[in-house]
Amino acid sequence: MPQTHTDDLCPIRRRGKRTVTPAMQRARDELFDAAPAYPDKYAVLNAIRALPRSFPLTRSARGLLERMVEKTRPESWDAMETPFIYAHNATLMGWTGLSLTALRRAVRELAEAGMIVPCDGRNGQRGRRWQGQDGMSQVGFSLASLRYRWPELQNQLEIGRRQRAEVAFLREAIADLNEQVRVAAELQCDEATALAAARIMRLRRGTDLIETLVSYHDNMKALWARVRPVENPAENSVGQPSKTAQCTPEMAPMDGQSGTHYTKRNNKKPKEVVVVAPDGRNRIEIMRCAGQVFQQEPSEGLEASILRGFPGTSTFFLTVCPALRDMCASATPDRAQLADAAELLSGQIGIGYQSWKTGCIALGRYEAAVAVIVMATRKDQGEQIRHPDAYFRALVERGVRGTLHLDRSLYALKDSIPPVNIRKCESL
Repeated sequence: MPQTHTDDLCPIRRRGKRTVTPAMQRARDELFDAAPAYPDKYAVLNAIRALPRSFPLTRSARGLLERMVEKTRPESWDAMETPFIYAHNATLMGWTGLSLTALRRAVRELAEAGMIVPCDGRNGQRGRRWQGQDGMSQVGFSLASLRYRWPELQNQLEIGRRQRAEVAFLREAIADLNEQVRVAAELQCDEATALAAARIMRLRRGTDLIETLVSYHDNMKALWARVRPVENPAENSVGQPSKTAQCTPEMAPMDGQSGTHYTKRNNKKPKEVVVVAPDGRNRIEIMRCAGQVFQQEPSEGLEASILRGFPGTSTFFLTVCPALRDMCASATPDRAQLADAAELLSGQIGIGYQSWKTGCIALGRYEAAVAVIVMATRKDQGEQIRHPDAYFRALVERGVRGTLHLDRSLYALKDSIPPVNIRKCESL
C-alpha cells in the first residue's frame, strides 16, 4: 500500500524542556501582580527603538523584541488584554533573518532580562501555532513583562537623551574653540597648531563617548591657550568679578555719547528736537555707587543685579553641587575654572551649547555658570526640569530684563546645607 502521509519522513530530533532560571521565574511570578503602567503598542515600539547603546541587550535580541512588538495587535496592549505572540521558530527566523542558534540565544537573553516570558506547551515545547482554548495554557511568548519594565525603559531613555545632549554640547564646544584656534594660528603663522586642531575636529565626529570627547575638548583648550593672545595674565579669584572680554554683553543698542532723541509735536511751532543728556541713564547707578571713581564694567552691573553681592566661594559651590568636584582642576577653583566646570556641567543637564554661549554673552560667563549650578543643584534635589535648555534661556531673558535675582536661590541652597558642611564653607 503506498504511503499517503509524510509524518514518518521528518527526522526525529531529541528535544528537552526549557531550563527556567530564577530570573525567568521572577518574570513569570510578577505577571500576577498589578502592572505599574499600561503603555500602548507604539509607545513601547518607539521606546525600544530609542534605547541607548549602553542598554544591556545585544543587537539580535533588540531586533527580535522589536519584531515581536510589531506583530502584536494594538488592542492587545489595553489594560484588560495581554500582548502575546504565537510564532514558530521558522517564522521568527523569517522576521529577523537570524539563524536557529542565534534565535535561541536571543530568546534566552530576552527571557533572562525579563522582557518576554516563554510559555511552552505540556511537553515543554511551543509546538506550532496553537493558541489554546478556555482553561488551557497559551503557547508562545508573553510580552506583558514589558509593562513591568516600562519605568526602567523610561529611565534608560532619559539617560540616553542626556548622553546625546552632552555629546552634541561637547562637539559644538570643540567646533567653537577650533574656529578661534584657526584664526589665531593663521595670524601667528602656526601651521602645526592649525593641523592639530583640524585633526581633533575630524576625530570628534568618530566617537560618541563622553570621556573621549572631554579629552578632545581639553586638547583643544590647550591649543587655544598656546595661540591665545595675552591680554591680562592676572588670574581672577572667585571673590573678584571677571573683566575679560568674554563677559562683556553685546547688546548696547546705542553709543554712550549719543543721547536719545525725542520729538515735540506742536501745531503752531515747527518740530523741535530735544537731546537728553547722555549720562542721564546712568544716574541711578552713579547714586548707588557714590564714592566710586572708576566706571563699572558691564559684567559688574549685571552681577550686582543678578547675584546682589552674594558672597559665594568655591567651597560653597562645590558643597551645594558635588557634580562640580569631578570637573574642577583643583579643590579651590577660581572663577575661570569654576566657569569651565559649569560649562561641562551644562551639557550634562541638557543645556545646548548655543544657549550656554548666549548666556555668557548676555549675563557674563561667571553669572551664567552660577545659573547652571543652581539648575543642577535643583535637579539633584529632586525638582523636575523637563526642558533644561528652554529653562536656561528663560533665566537669561530674565537676567537681561533685570528681573533675575539668583541670590534668593543661593541663600535657599545655603539654608539646605547641613550644619556640619556649613562650617566648611569659607566666610559666607
